Amino acid sequence: MNDRERLLEQSWMINAEAWTKSVRENQIESRKIATDQAILDEINRFDPKRVLDVGCGEGWLVRTLGMQGMEVVGMDGSLELINKAQSAGGGHFVHLNYSDLTKAPSRLGSQFDVIVCNFSLLSEDISTILQSLALLLSADGVILIQTLHPFSVAQHDRYEDGWREESFTGMGEGYKSSMPWYYRTMGSWLNEVQADGHLKLLHCQEPINPTTGKPLSLLITVTKNTN
Repeated sequence: MNDRERLLEQSWMINAEAWTKSVRENQIESRKIATDQAILDEINRFDPKRVLDVGCGEGWLVRTLGMQGMEVVGMDGSLELINKAQSAGGGHFVHLNYSDLTKAPSRLGSQFDVIVCNFSLLSEDISTILQSLALLLSADGVILIQTLHPFSVAQHDRYEDGWREESFTGMGEGYKSSMPWYYRTMGSWLNEVQADGHLKLLHCQEPINPTTGKPLSLLITVTKNTN
């Protein structure tokens, strides 16, 4: 693990309290107006019985899906966030970082109809993670990846892959550390999810800010490549 990856992991431990407050008090505008509903709609499209939420944070998505009658497992590398999620209940939560996930993915179970990575693939190397997750899918299962829209981020910086810094501005108070994260262009995202041949693209969506008409996120749906 390089220095940036280590800082990325540590930031979710340091900022667990602030992040939990931001989510539970509905302080993040993009989530309120489009992205939360977008991921819920895409999950429900597949009418899943078993769902895995990778990078579940304080557990909002697990709780929401659990109330709809789904069996949901939430995984996160931040013990602080897992403790927050467990205290609220609504599903089964596992403290596991991405490195350990790739070494022993079966610790999370198997035969998931939907695996969700909702704004949680922030590292430079995600291909190993996706390969591991593909092993946990049911026969017709899908992986859903929602991330910041590459074009919206590029309005303020160069349109090229590379590490960026998240300061959590506009997400509420109490954040004690910024967070490094790895930015990908649209082309890089679409190529990355299919690069190793284990997965193939079903479709992608671009949830829009209803006021500005600008894209808020990129939502990619992939499935196992059986060819």
